[in-house]
Amino acid sequence: MIDKSFQEVANSIKNTIINTQFEIMHDANKKLVNLYYNIGKTLEENSNWGNKFIDNVAMELKISFPNLKGFSVRNLKYMKSFYNEYKYDNDEFVQLVAQLPWKHYFNAKS
Repeated sequence: MIDKSFQEVANSIKNTIINTQFEIMHDANKKLVNLYYNIGKTLEENSNWGNKFIDNVAMELKISFPNLKGFSVRNLKYMKSFYNEYKYDNDEFVQLVAQLPWKHYFNAKS
């Protein structure tokens, strides 16, 4: 039988690993939502380029980052909508919003 104190140490290490994995995923999600917000802002600020602007940006991103997913025309339009939804809110609120998973914003609308 394994010594009880050994098992406590092993469990402590496992919990530390699990907590760190969660923190990493949480931080990555916040950074992605902030990225999407900023892309949406850029798309909105440059919408005077016309109807095909987002299509052209999506194509350019696909050429530059062929293995990167998530930057389709539809997703870029979601990013622009996301920015427009929250652009008048203060930075603190936007940071709170960034704590929710990205799919949360558009699953409710689908």
